[in-house]
Amino acid sequence: MTQHTLFVCILCRFSATERSHEGVSGGQFLFNQLQAGLESSGETDRIHLQPVRCLGACDRSCVVAFTAPSKLTFVLSQLSSTHSVPALLQFSQQYVSCIGGKVPYGERPEAVKKGIHAVLPPSPQ
Repeated sequence: MTQHTLFVCILCRFSATERSHEGVSGGQFLFNQLQAGLESSGETDRIHLQPVRCLGACDRSCVVAFTAPSKLTFVLSQLSSTHSVPALLQFSQQYVSCIGGKVPYGERPEAVKKGIHAVLPPSPQ
């Protein structure tokens, strides 16, 4: 089975004016919520959730990236750490199911459509 990975920057701010809330960064909060969502939906065997310390789009937090061998890589930014979890969980399922990671634009959740930072081709074999 193909290993799918969802990278989440755990250093991202909640917003441009709020780095953390109650000692937790926006990215860490998003990671925690995604982890709980993947566990409750039984998707942890299909999607590996990986925390990272930076995805290089610090002025556009929160930032995540979906990647897998022989699939497109999606880098998403300006995601709400509190409201984007359902959309990211839905997109996770779509990404795993679609050949080459080519989730049709019209079927993507609105937060994903708005959050596209980059779509990268599959890395050469």
